Amino acid sequence: MKRPEVVLTAMVAGGAGAQFDPVRVQKLLFLVDKEIPQFVEGPHFGFKPYNYGPFDVAVFQELDALSMENEVCVNHNGYRLYSLTDSGHARGAAMLSELPQEIARYLKDVAQWVLSRTFRQLLVAIYQCYPDMAVNSIVPYAASSHFRTSYLLPTPSFLSGMARTLDFMGTLDDRPIGAEEKQIDALAIRKDWLATGCDLEDAMAQAKPSGNFQ
Repeated sequence: MKRPEVVLTAMVAGGAGAQFDPVRVQKLLFLVDKEIPQFVEGPHFGFKPYNYGPFDVAVFQELDALSMENEVCVNHNGYRLYSLTDSGHARGAAMLSELPQEIARYLKDVAQWVLSRTFRQLLVAIYQCYPDMAVNSIVPYAASSHFRTSYLLPTPSFLSGMARTLDFMGTLDDRPIGAEEKQIDALAIRKDWLATGCDLEDAMAQAKPSGNFQ
């Protein structure tokens, strides 16, 4: 695969009408480069740790080039959103169908996982698996060992091998041994509230006071 083909194939894996903001399209292609390079004749990019984790300006250059070819649509609505045009979707879908079934399934799961996570959840999961990509992060707590996840069980690692590539919901992880259902529920609720507190703390830290706002 050439670089444009990898971009289209990864994006079409997100499903019909999928839109990727700059952070998510960067992280999607980073995971493709890191996890399955041998299946897409990669790696195709040179990701470096940046303010929001792995980044390569070549991703945006490739998307702009595909936009000029009418295969990617760039929506400038306050910030960029990237989606596929009909021709881009057709081309990406054709290449996705040519991949081995397990690799195509992996790409779909990764793309949908990236799209379904909040900005902070996405960065934390990337940083946990690739701590070298967190060294220049400007996101509060994202690279901290004190970050409180809202998941009862740890986010599954992308490094756990192809046997777990379909397990983004953590179904292969063991529950706490001997724990009762009520205890598990209580732990999950506690973690949810801790995560909410962290999100509120981050929002307050980043807010710019104005007027009577305290």
